[in-house]
Order: sequence, then structure tokens, then C-alpha cells
Amino acid sequence: MTSHSVILTAAKSPSAFRLTYTEQQAEQQQKRFQNRVVLQPQIDLRSYTCRAVVDWADIRFRTVRHTQWRWIKHHIDKAIGERVYVEKKKLDDDGKYREFRVRIQEPVTKDLLRAEEAVKARWDLQQPAEIVGIEVSVDFTPRKPSDEARALMFGVLVRSHLPSRDVIDKPLDRPRFAWKKGRTGTSYVLGDDPRRPDRSDAFLLDPAKDRPATIDSTYYAGAEGTRSSWRTMVKLLDKQNIATGTREVLPEEKKRVRIEVTIDKDELDEMGIRGIEDLADFKFQRFQGRYFKFRVPTFPELAYEPAEKRRPLLEILWKKRLQRFLNAGVVGLEAWDDAWRRKKKRTRKETLKSGLPLGLTSIMTGSSSTLMDYNELTRRVIAALRHIDDRMRLKGASSSDGASDS
Repeated sequence: MTSHSVILTAAKSPSAFRLTYTEQQAEQQQKRFQNRVVLQPQIDLRSYTCRAVVDWADIRFRTVRHTQWRWIKHHIDKAIGERVYVEKKKLDDDGKYREFRVRIQEPVTKDLLRAEEAVKARWDLQQPAEIVGIEVSVDFTPRKPSDEARALMFGVLVRSHLPSRDVIDKPLDRPRFAWKKGRTGTSYVLGDDPRRPDRSDAFLLDPAKDRPATIDSTYYAGAEGTRSSWRTMVKLLDKQNIATGTREVLPEEKKRVRIEVTIDKDELDEMGIRGIEDLADFKFQRFQGRYFKFRVPTFPELAYEPAEKRRPLLEILWKKRLQRFLNAGVVGLEAWDDAWRRKKKRTRKETLKSGLPLGLTSIMTGSSSTLMDYNELTRRVIAALRHIDDRMRLKGASSSDGASDS
């Protein structure tokens, strides 16, 4: 089998590991995958446990009587323990605070209800508490801990995850990675020139300008504060408390790779999650199709192209497209396909005159016709998300941590 590799590097150390993809025959049942090969990552997913959890939930309280944020925190802490961060919102017309946004770390539904009861008993509520934000994560922990195992999983996740919305059109949404605080510690994966937005497609079609995410960075897709945004990282710290600034350095066996999605109120409303009871009834495996989609790329099998058509243009484009995937994953590959389609549309007459082989059309027709589901990874994520339901449902809620070792 033909294989292709990418070296996973670090920004803060000389660490480097090789991630390999092998060409395999794509399924032939669907016409769009005929005479194509699929690139499969060489990683044993069975050597990782997979766990999903609600990292935090944000609740909005509108109280009848005014108070201060620290008293809201004090009484919720008494009810459920000290894992609460409270943010006061705008002043009322009479100059008093009656609206608060409360973040509860790793909640179960009973925690949320106790928090609501504590606030209602003290200050009464204008309306039931609202769920206005949520973060859900999926963790992959090596059964045999090692830097290499974590690096390989990080490399696979950032190349396989396909965000459920466009993260290319708006510059601030674009994939990027940060290895330290400040602007000098952040880099965008895809090349861009903000001074010349008209040249955006030229950058999107040039993988030489890409900068792959490093294994010791946090990889982002989607701008912070938007409807949905994602982060992928090798998690070395835990129990970071926003209010106190404390954190815990994880022991080797608990270090893991995490992909998480942060969702705002508009998205939650679309899914029917408005109040606490809605969250208890929600089936979290639905998050897979909406937020945790994983894909692998397909490429034309060059052996099926006549030699006179194959060289040199088709192979050049094949290699460029391969390099884009190895650099920027399926989201970058989708951006390449879209930019190529726009270029073809603008220069269609010149393209036809050049005698461009028809086979090229099947290379760059967009993600719907070039990407395949990464079935093994998808199944594990669905199983992990399903276990969140046991934690969140009101009847029979247990102290289980929502883990899935499937």
C-alpha cells in the first residue's frame, strides 16, 4: 500500500513524531467514490479510551429582588460545592443587578436544579432559569501513556474533524493554533493576506503557505463567542478554576487529547435546549452529527487515468491537494476544493481551451463528493456521547463520570 507521512512538530521543544496515512481502495457502492482511494490514518483507536463530558453549563438567572454576584455564588456554592463562576449582567433601570450568568463546572442536572432552587429561595425568579451556553468535550486517553500516543491522536483529530459550519469565509473563524499567550504566539493554519482579501483564493490554493498546528498548541476552529467554536489540545492540566486561578497538573496516566465544542444560546434554542429540564431530556449523541463530524479524504486513483492525461497537470494537482490535507486536514482540503471551483468558474473558457482532462473535475467538486466518513472514530464518539445521557437525566441519575471505554 502506498503511504504518505507528515511530521508532527512542537513549538516549544524539539519533539517530533511521524503520522502516516495509507491509500486504500474507496468503497465502490457510491458512484462518487468509484476509482478513488481513501487515506486512512495509521492509528489504533482501540489503544485509547474515549470519554465524553459536559465541561460546563451557563445558566441565566433573572431575580425578582436585587443582589450582588458574590451572594449568588455564595449560596450556589453552599448548595452544590465550589465549582461556580458568576458574572453580573447589565444594571436594571433602577441601578440594581437582577440578572446573572452562572457557570457550573461538570454539572449533572440535579446540580443545576439545586442552583436554581438556591437562587429562587433567596431572591425569587422572574422566570425559570435559562441554559445560555454549554461546552461538551470528548477525551482520548492512551491506555499506554506516552507523548507519541497523544501526539498521534492530536494529529489525527485536527486533520479529521470537519466543523459543522463555514469556518473559512470569515477570517476570524479560520483554523489557527496558539502555543503561548499574545499575538506572537498564534498562527493561522491557512495562508492569508488581510491587506489583499482579493487574493484569498490564491493563498487557499497554495499549500506552501500553510502552517500545520503544532502538537503542544491549542487548535481552534471558529471565532470565540460565535454560535459554535471548537478547540483541540493535549490536555496536561485539569480542574482549572476561573474564579481562583487554581489548576491541577495531571499525572501521566490522566494526560489526554481533547476536542471540545462551545455552543451559544442561539444554537441551543435550535436544538430545543432552553431550560434545565430540556437538558435532562436531550440525547447527547445528536452532538456527533452536529459538532463532532470526522472525515477522511479521497483522491482519484491515478492508475485509472490514461498516461497522456495523467501527466503532468493531474499529478501536480493531486500532490498539491495531498499536501493541503497533510497540512490543514479536511477543513483545509474543503477550502482548497471550493477555491479551485471558483477559479474554474472564472476561467472556464481558458480551462476548456487548455485541454484539461475531464477527470480533474472529480478531484475538486467539494467536500460532499470527496470526503468519506471516518467510521471507526465516529462510532467511538457516538458511544461516548451516549453516556452523557446517564449523567444528565433526572430519573436514575448516577455519580458515573460519563466515561466510555468502547
